[in-house]
Amino acid sequence: MPLTNISIKNFRCFESIEISLSPGVNFFYGANGSGKTSILESVFIFSSGKSFKSSNLVSLINQNSEKFLLKGFDAKKGYIVEVEKTKEKPISILLNNKKTVTSKLIKEFPCTPIHNNTFSFTNASPDFRRKLLDRSIFIAEDNFSSNWFSYYRALKQRNSVLKNHRISDIYAWNEMLVEEGTKLDNYRKDFFDKTLKEFHTLLEILKPYNVFDFFDVINISFFQGWDNEKSLLKILEENKQTDIRRKTTTSGPHKSDIKFLIKDIDAKQILSRGEQKFFSILWSCAQHEVLKKHYRIDATLIIDDIRSELDDRVFNLFKKLLEHNENQVIFSCIDDCFSSKISSNYKDFKKFHVEQLR
Repeated sequence: MPLTNISIKNFRCFESIEISLSPGVNFFYGANGSGKTSILESVFIFSSGKSFKSSNLVSLINQNSEKFLLKGFDAKKGYIVEVEKTKEKPISILLNNKKTVTSKLIKEFPCTPIHNNTFSFTNASPDFRRKLLDRSIFIAEDNFSSNWFSYYRALKQRNSVLKNHRISDIYAWNEMLVEEGTKLDNYRKDFFDKTLKEFHTLLEILKPYNVFDFFDVINISFFQGWDNEKSLLKILEENKQTDIRRKTTTSGPHKSDIKFLIKDIDAKQILSRGEQKFFSILWSCAQHEVLKKHYRIDATLIIDDIRSELDDRVFNLFKKLLEHNENQVIFSCIDDCFSSKISSNYKDFKKFHVEQLR
C-alpha cells in the first residue's frame, strides 16, 4: 500500500528528515546533488530492501555515520516498516516491530520504479527486460516465486550435468525443466498480454501520434525463449548435441524476451534517446496499470529525473498521463515544472523543494 510518512536518517546526503506523502502525486524538485533521487531511492528500499542505484548498501550510509535508518508508515493499514543498515552488519528489516525478509516487503509496499536504467528499456539486455517483467508478476501472483525458483534450480542442475558430461542424468532434469518452464512461460505470456492491452489503452488516452510517428508502426511481441511451433521438451531433445557442445541450455524461458520492432528492425536502432525514454515510461506505466486493474494492487509509481531528454511536447504527454493515474506517484525533476495552475489538474498533488527539506 502507499506510504503515508517516511523518516530518513543518515541516508546519503540526509542527516534527518521526515516527509508526509500524498496518496496521489508527489513531485520533488531541486538542483543536482540536492537529494531528489535519494528520496526516491529510500522509497524503493521500503519495497525491496535494495537500491536501484547501487548494489552496495554500505555506500548509502551518510559519511558521518555508521548506519542509516529508514522508517515508513502506511496509515491505511496501520503498518510500520523500518530498514536499518550498519557498516558491519547485514540489513535489518522490521515490519510492525517483527523481523521480516526483503521478499515480504514487495508484497506489502509494492512499487514500480522507472529510473535511468529503465529509460533505455528497448536498448537494454533481454535479461533486464525479463527482470522487470518478473518483478511485476512476483507482486501480482502468489505462486510465481516458487515456480521461478524451481525452474532456475532445475536449469542450474541441467547445466551442471552438461558441464560435467553426466549425460545420462539429463532426461530427469529435462522433465523438471519442462514442467516448471511451461508454468513460468504461462505466467509471463499472460502478464505480457495484459500489459500490451493496457499499453494500447494508454495510447488511446494520450494520442501521442502528433508527437511520435513510430507508435503507428511499432510491433511489440513476447518471445518465449524457443520456437513457439514446438514444445519445450521437443526443443530440449533437438538441442541436446548443441547444449552438450556449449555446456549450457541454449533454449527455454531463461532466454525469453520482449521484442520491439519497427518495420522488422530493432527499435533501438531507430528511436532517439528521448523517444526511447518516453516509450519506456509508457510501457512501465502499462505494467503498473495491470497491477491496479487486474490484480487490484495499489503499487507506488517512482519516476526519477523525468524531465531530462524530453522536450516540451513530450513532457506535456507525461503531464497528461499523470492526470489519468489513480495510484501514488513519486517523481523528481531539477526544475519546478508544475505551477499552481497546472498542479490543480491532479488529484492530491503535493510539491516538495528538496533544499528546503534539509
